[in-house]
Amino acid sequence: MFKKWLHQFFSWINQRRLLKSFQQPGIRSFALLFVIGLGLSFAIASCAPSNSANAPAEKPQASKLTVLKMGHQKGMALLNILKAQGSLEKRLQPQGISVTWNEFSSTAPLLEGMGVGAIVFGGGGGTGSVFAQAADKPFVRVAASTSSTRSSAILVKENSPLKTLADLKGKKVAFAKGASSQYMIVRALEKVGLKYTDIQPVYLTPAEALPAFERGDFDAWVIWDPYTAEAERKLRTRLLADNTTVFGEKAAVESPGFYYAAPDFVRDHPDIVKIILQELEKAGSWAKSNYKDSAKLLSKLYKVDLATMNIVEERGGDRKVLPVTDEVLSGLQNMADSFYELKVIPKKIDVKDKNFNWVPDQKW
Repeated sequence: MFKKWLHQFFSWINQRRLLKSFQQPGIRSFALLFVIGLGLSFAIASCAPSNSANAPAEKPQASKLTVLKMGHQKGMALLNILKAQGSLEKRLQPQGISVTWNEFSSTAPLLEGMGVGAIVFGGGGGTGSVFAQAADKPFVRVAASTSSTRSSAILVKENSPLKTLADLKGKKVAFAKGASSQYMIVRALEKVGLKYTDIQPVYLTPAEALPAFERGDFDAWVIWDPYTAEAERKLRTRLLADNTTVFGEKAAVESPGFYYAAPDFVRDHPDIVKIILQELEKAGSWAKSNYKDSAKLLSKLYKVDLATMNIVEERGGDRKVLPVTDEVLSGLQNMADSFYELKVIPKKIDVKDKNFNWVPDQKW
């Protein structure tokens, strides 16, 4: 093969009328040695094994985390306690990591923010994750949260003619789209033989809905604490149903809350994820034992009066942070299936898909 290549090389030189200059002894010897050396180099290179095919691909190094972008919303008390106490900042300061906080109105925009990199960790209702998974948004459920028996409710005005859930037929019902309240109204209607299409949905964020409810712009409001307690205290309201009325003994797993993280954050910094969950557990234990102090913190953060927050925190429940188990995901699957059947989401999803759930090697 080398001889053939050498012949082709000299033919190329001859075609360009350069061979005559190679007839001089010194130049010809130099050219010959150069060509031989070049050819040997090619030959050795062709025989050498290729490292690119056999060597394992190097795992890209995760960039050092310097800023932890956290997301929170009203209703996820432990995240808000964490923010108010500054315990996460203290825990991460020795590692040179600072913490920023971004507030969202509900879970759907929180997960949207996670998808565009505005935050890497947050929390909210499970309903928002169903919508996000159906839309192939990037997120991971890293832990579940327990809820109190009165954390969500369906409220009407005190003088409303609506007395039972069946009376909601044909009425305007307000709730945040993609939030736990949307699933709650679906299940509440099912209990009395009604369909989602039997009501007139009014999609409003909690902040928008509170003054609209006071004005009488709609007939019923599906909402969560602290807005539930705020409406009950400040407005003349009546409870049509709460999450225990709708879901019974399985209220905690049928309408679960979750803590979410960005997939690349979980992949690159699982140790930091565990630290956040540890601090959330500490916040939950503290809040359960010191609910009046917790109410003071959250009252300032939410800009809600202390009397309202005392109600919220007194009925706050265990405030546990739990692994993402099959039992919790089974409740979420019921939610996803209901939304698919109602054509609220565009496709059937498996909420147990490993791409959307984090199972650590051991509990944090």
